[in-house]
Amino acid sequence: MKKTLISLMLAACSLSAVAQTERDDIISCYDYADVAEFKPDSYSRDVVVMVDQTVNLDVNLKKTVHQQMGQLLTSGDRIRIVPFSANAQGRYTDVAFDGAFDTELSNDSRNAMNRIKLNKFDACMEKQKTLAIRLVHEKLKTSFHDSEQTYPKTELAGSLMSVSKSLFSDTGEQRKILILVSDMLENSDVSSFYARGSVRTIDPDAEFAKYASTIPSDALSSVDVFVIGGGYLNGGRAYSSQSALNSLRSFWEKIIAQAGGNLSDFGTPQLLTDIR
Repeated sequence: MKKTLISLMLAACSLSAVAQTERDDIISCYDYADVAEFKPDSYSRDVVVMVDQTVNLDVNLKKTVHQQMGQLLTSGDRIRIVPFSANAQGRYTDVAFDGAFDTELSNDSRNAMNRIKLNKFDACMEKQKTLAIRLVHEKLKTSFHDSEQTYPKTELAGSLMSVSKSLFSDTGEQRKILILVSDMLENSDVSSFYARGSVRTIDPDAEFAKYASTIPSDALSSVDVFVIGGGYLNGGRAYSSQSALNSLRSFWEKIIAQAGGNLSDFGTPQLLTDIR
């Protein structure tokens, strides 16, 4: 059973690349047990992890991202992993992973189901989270930027808004969670948050005014945003004052609120609590 499920889940990743219908990189236990007629038509949470490929995280921060995903994801969740970068040649935005963890059967469905199929479904569900989480971690690992190459321009605000608007445009009423793995340091033709190798203390209101007219009001509609890596610079070796980090958070609170979202937590660089 375990080997069969592993093969099916790995196959789902490759098949999704050529499928023209709804993508799911996690093989559904409803499909596996041939009981698709009982499958719910929605999921409980839509979780998106956006990984900024202009940032080279250290081992501890990478582990933090993996740990957060491991404790967060559960049945009924859809998970997408999206590496992104605005002006990096060859680093174009793409959805690296898109899969859904099945929701448990209702009691009514269990009572109405063929017993052999029910046993097959239960056995699949018992293995699904472990095997699917393994796939999530594999895709997450390959999404991190590990080279020494640096990118002089990020245009983070513009990239975040355009990608988020596209990602959340067709989702329903379920809870939406965006995990941003990024230093959140804007460095564009509009403004730069760097100063002599560290994060500069900005005027959040003045900086927000430069971007306000370009932020779509629905790009992050009802999305809870969590940041991992805020203010992370030069491999974590650069010192940034608490004042600079506070002003950075305040700027992004305004940007995210303008886009209709809520900045739930802002790690500088680590989150101090688990994402819920």
